[in-house]
Amino acid sequence: MKTPLYFHEDYGNYSFGRFHPFDATRFSKYVERVKDIDEMISNIKIFESPLATDEELELVHSKEYIEKVYKMEEVDGNLTPDTPVKKKSPDAGRRIVGGSLEAARHIDDDTIINLGGLHHSGRDYGEGFCIFNDVAIAAQHLLDEERKVCVFDTDAHQGNGTMDVFYDESNLLFVSTHQDPSTLYPGEGYIDQIGREAGKGYSVNIPMPRDSTISDYHYAIEEVAKPVVDQFSPDVVIRNGGSDPLQSDTLTDLALDLRGMEYLGKTAREMAEESGAGHIDLMLSGYGPQVVEGWLWMTKGALDLNVDLQIDRKLGEIGKEPKKDLEKDMEELQDILSSYWDF
Repeated sequence: MKTPLYFHEDYGNYSFGRFHPFDATRFSKYVERVKDIDEMISNIKIFESPLATDEELELVHSKEYIEKVYKMEEVDGNLTPDTPVKKKSPDAGRRIVGGSLEAARHIDDDTIINLGGLHHSGRDYGEGFCIFNDVAIAAQHLLDEERKVCVFDTDAHQGNGTMDVFYDESNLLFVSTHQDPSTLYPGEGYIDQIGREAGKGYSVNIPMPRDSTISDYHYAIEEVAKPVVDQFSPDVVIRNGGSDPLQSDTLTDLALDLRGMEYLGKTAREMAEESGAGHIDLMLSGYGPQVVEGWLWMTKGALDLNVDLQIDRKLGEIGKEPKKDLEKDMEELQDILSSYWDF
């Protein structure tokens, strides 16, 4: 059975202007590359993403916020200095939400892909290039169906919007690997941010030091992320995050190579398999010259494909010693979470 990939040509309207770092041509470039690689397109079937309705957006966002977005579109306004609301971009955001919702609706399939991951938008705010939060909306749909959900956020920028929405939720486990928040936007995701009230212990933030390679990621995931996800035993794993942990990314300071992208895609798939869970993979972020290449490597890992993709450099190795600062942080994080999870 082929893996569904949700896409719509309107994704290309998710644009913030010519000189903005988010290049909206990424979507069509990725789909064309997938079509050109026989080993990928023979395992993937492309479906058209629907336009999410107001009712679907309101699974997470307030009606007032949605109205605010469209008023800003009329006047070419800004949600924040880095997130202008250009003509057609809100509807493009709806399409991205529609794709993630379709993935959630059909999650009896082993793996489903959408080009989404707008994780900085909260119930009544948008920022960080994110207008509507498709990750949270898809997750809320699944929660409403009484499914336990793990959001595994591997974006270099911590998913503050998604975390905020579910900060007091115990049926959703939010696990995020991201660059040290003292060094990168949004400045959230410290190890002591573990949730609130019923959700305490269900937000797991794993800050990665600058220049973290696959050696560091493997250590942190094996020591913290995998044990927690295994004990939570989700019905669905949603991985979101694109190419911005790459060493070549122009907005971040991490040091994964393309093998690291494959590793992140593979890790989410294995987490889902070990829990007997459905697996949704959302790829959207990344800045600089290797965005699409990073997505292709993530797809290779997510689908366990034997695809010969070129690699330009190798940084670190699985099993090598991690950074000492990371070891210390992970030990402290295990101590903080030990009231909720066994390590």
